[in-house]
Amino acid sequence: MTEADWINLIVLCLAGALSPGISWLMILSMTATRGLGVGVAGALGHGLGITCFALATVFGLSALLMAAPAASDVLTWLGLALLVYFGWTLVRRGTTPLPERLSTQGGFVAGFFIAIVNPKVLIFFLAIFGPFVDPNHRLLDQVVMGALAGFIDAVVYTGVALFAGSAKALLTETSLPTINRTLGILLIGSAVWLAFSAI
Repeated sequence: MTEADWINLIVLCLAGALSPGISWLMILSMTATRGLGVGVAGALGHGLGITCFALATVFGLSALLMAAPAASDVLTWLGLALLVYFGWTLVRRGTTPLPERLSTQGGFVAGFFIAIVNPKVLIFFLAIFGPFVDPNHRLLDQVVMGALAGFIDAVVYTGVALFAGSAKALLTETSLPTINRTLGILLIGSAVWLAFSAI
């Protein structure tokens, strides 16, 4: 890849990570309700999930999903179902569907799976990241492409968690359920919008 290609890839990865969406909402909610440590762990787990997606794209996920479109549909609808579940739980209870005592390890795992089942991630890597994939690239370049996407994502989402942690003092027992219900409505709305986009 040329230097211009690397710059373009970095800009696209930053744009994808910085655009507020489903993962932002979940990391904000994790940090606000389960603490900064869990939120940062979730951000790092999310970065690992993004790395896996990027590497899978580089090493052939695009070709696989082109050959078997049903696999893409299954992943998309599974992700949408989980988003509706998380959103409905937030709306109904005013609390996150995560366990009451979530360890940093649990936050890491939760962040990883948030990235894996997020339809936005699948769409991003197939539509945007895919064009950078070239079988003629060196193996090292291909690995660096995947690691770079995950690193940028982890840094951005750690920043999101730190922001949520610094604002936690503003989240009282009275305001937190309202905020969570608002996040839940946004999650459900995002899932509905993505569902109509997928039809």
